[in-house]
This record gives sequence, C-alpha cells and structure tokens, in this order.
Amino acid sequence: MAFLKALLIGKARLYGSVAATDELGKAWRSAIFKSAQTGEIYAGELGFEGDEVADTKHHGGVNKAVFANSLENYPAWEAYLGLKNLPLGAMGENLTISGLDENSVNVGDVHKIGSLVLQVTQPRKPCFKLAKRWGNANLAKEIFATGLTGWYYKVLENGSCRAGCEVEILQKNENALSVMQINKLFFNPSENLDLLPKFRALEVLPAS
Repeated sequence: MAFLKALLIGKARLYGSVAATDELGKAWRSAIFKSAQTGEIYAGELGFEGDEVADTKHHGGVNKAVFANSLENYPAWEAYLGLKNLPLGAMGENLTISGLDENSVNVGDVHKIGSLVLQVTQPRKPCFKLAKRWGNANLAKEIFATGLTGWYYKVLENGSCRAGCEVEILQKNENALSVMQINKLFFNPSENLDLLPKFRALEVLPAS
C-alpha cells in the first residue's frame, strides 16, 4: 500500500544576493521551499490552494499541477549530499509518497488521495534551483542520471487530501512506460532505443 507522508505548499520568494559573484549565490526567485501542512488542503486544476509557482514558463500549469516524490528516494539524496534527515519536501515536491517510486509509477496511472483524483503526466525535469537550494552545482544532473526525479500529476477531479491518506491506484496504465523508463530514455537515448516505440505511442505525455 502507498500513503501520503507529507503534503507541502510554498510561496514564491527571492533568495540569494544581487551582489553575489558565484553562480550558486546569485539572486533567484522560487517557491521550492515548501512547508508541511497538517490539515486538509484543496486542489483544483492548477494545484493546491496556497501553493505558488515562480517560473510559470517551466513549472506549473494543468499538466504540472502537482509534483510528487517518493519517500524511498531520500536515502540516496542524503548519501549524495552528505546530509542526514533531509526534511520532507527537500526537492520542492507537493506530495511525499511512500510505497510508490519511479519504477512502479507509469505515465497515465490514475491515483486517488483523499477525494482528489490525479493522473501521472510526466517525470519532473530537475532544474538549477535545486543546486542553489542545497549548494551543490551537480545535484540536478545527479537526480536526472539516477532517474530519481519524481513525477507530475494533472488534476482529474478536484478534491482535498491530507498527510496520512492512502494513495489508491484507481487505474494502472500497464501498456505505458514507467517514469524511470522515460528518464532513462531522456538521459541516455542511444542505450534505450527499445523504449522508443512505447514512448511514441504514449497518449497522455504532454509536449513539455
């Protein structure tokens, strides 16, 4: 069984310094820092109430309304960063889920959490803001290389959920690629050409 371990939302804020000379320290605006919520939060077509998106060109929108990550990924990130007890939401996710990961989640799968019904649309493409948050210039590249990216949902039915809710699998898209398979295809296409026919046949993967 899968469960929602944390539900997180955040506001867009400015970080860093305009006077900084190193890339990691330069000013940047993001909503990647999110806070765990204890009560029920409602989500509509564009995501959870109270959650903001700083870069609407690359994040947010109907097909990236909710970002989820697997709790099982945290030991790998802690080892890579040399840190212990990373807080849930460390990668900027809205949902930290136990019992599901990139290998078990397929594009097109439909999940129900509380009264909220979601459909998996695509892997998350890690960006430079993760590097800035954790002070590691290679973090985004490492996440992409390992395939531990998390995944995006679109909202099929508006609703509410809270930490502790079961994540029910309403529909399993058995003929689709898993999030991990798509990550492998994107990261190293020449070694994963066998996945191309299934990838081209995907009906739910958005253009970006």
